[in-house]
Amino acid sequence: MSSAPTSMGKREIRGGTRTTPAFRRIKQALLMMLFFMLCVPACSRLPSPGKQDPAPLPTASLMKQYHASVDASMAPSPAGRLTLERAVSEALVASPELSQMQQRIHAADEQVRQAESGFYPRLIVTEDFNLTNNPVFALMDIINQRRLTVTTDFNHPGQQQNFSTRMQGEWSLFEGGSTWYNRKAAVNQRRSVEADLLAARNQLVAKVSETYYRWLQALGFIAVAEKALESAQTDERLGEARQQAQMALPSEVARLKARRAEMQGNLVNAKTSSRRLQAGLERLMARPIGAAEIPEPGLTAAAGEASQGIENTTTLVQQALDKRPEMAAVRALIVAARERVRASRGGLLPHVGTNASYQLDSERLDGAAESWLVAVQATWALFEGGLTTAKINEAQARLKEMEAHGKQVALDIALEVHQAALAVQEAAEKIHVAAERKQWSEQALKEVRRQYQDQVVTVDALLQAEVAWNQAEVGYTAALFEGKIAQALLRQSLGDFAEGIGAT
Repeated sequence: MSSAPTSMGKREIRGGTRTTPAFRRIKQALLMMLFFMLCVPACSRLPSPGKQDPAPLPTASLMKQYHASVDASMAPSPAGRLTLERAVSEALVASPELSQMQQRIHAADEQVRQAESGFYPRLIVTEDFNLTNNPVFALMDIINQRRLTVTTDFNHPGQQQNFSTRMQGEWSLFEGGSTWYNRKAAVNQRRSVEADLLAARNQLVAKVSETYYRWLQALGFIAVAEKALESAQTDERLGEARQQAQMALPSEVARLKARRAEMQGNLVNAKTSSRRLQAGLERLMARPIGAAEIPEPGLTAAAGEASQGIENTTTLVQQALDKRPEMAAVRALIVAARERVRASRGGLLPHVGTNASYQLDSERLDGAAESWLVAVQATWALFEGGLTTAKINEAQARLKEMEAHGKQVALDIALEVHQAALAVQEAAEKIHVAAERKQWSEQALKEVRRQYQDQVVTVDALLQAEVAWNQAEVGYTAALFEGKIAQALLRQSLGDFAEGIGAT
């Protein structure tokens, strides 16, 4: 009984609110655009049924780069021998860690943009279709479509459908300052990541410098081992000559041969150690080092004598605290934590926002009824079970944690500077002592070798002088490069490598 009047009411209302054909074409075009926007990107991501290329593996790309570097290293290097400056510059470019830090900066930039989005209004477009016989929703569809009549049965409105296009805008005008403080926290978070990048650069440059000098030290040990082997061979020939002249026992010659074999073993160990350190430097540079690039350790060994006295340690500590990127990072984190405390307190204040909407409803896309809404809303959460208070307490605890972390970083930096300064002083003293020891051991070996040739001393004295000279040569070479390494570590503790290596 109620369906006929309802149908008649529908025809009457549709006749009174029928829209133009242009509107129907516009709405159909909007629906088609929405369909393609949702479906086409999803379809484009589907793999082809007979063609599925695997994703490139990092291992494959790494091996490809390595083989290309090997091929390049076989050719003569136009840059000549590898210097510390060139090793550092190549390591900075090839470092995966710095690339990761750079991506973290990009992510922090996007976090700032996310925080800033709270200042802008939101515009949302929705397209909806529903089919229902629920009395409440069915009546709402009839009312939105302007088809309600006095004959409509509220208990049995029948099956209804609705096509709805809605454009809605929202703008939060006041949130207790939460958006503003969250944005400031994100900015400081980004500054912290930038400081972490400089800290990673500082550590990388120091690591490359240390590895480079240890490699030069190992190359210097090879030169010392070669000199020791040559000296042992000279003593062996001298002993054989004395044996032929029946002036020495065969046991003496055997001990000299054993000494020569020991020096050959030391030379093999020195070459192996050099190759290991070269591999470590190649890892930092992400490429192999050609034979033409291997530097001469003697060219830079004299520079190790430039280890000089340092300033007052207290001054150095203050300089490091002002310059080290780690301190800048922790200071930015503390500021960010304070801003988050202020942002969490915004939950105690009322929130004010506006929203506006424009909606089109139709039954069969052949006519639509429009409606609009403009509203201003103010909300004030008086009780939330302690949620806002808990957020404030959590933010304050995070702030105290960051402040304590800042004190820990400052103490660690001060200790690092003290130890680095003492290492530089110790290295300078060791160089002086090692140089004097080397000078006297050379003179002693020459004198004992002459005495052994003149049959004044035994082979034991010659072997002892040989061992003393060899140890003095090794100690002097080690002291030279330990001084350079100590200087590099001191510069790292002061943060000098955060921007560049400067003079080395």
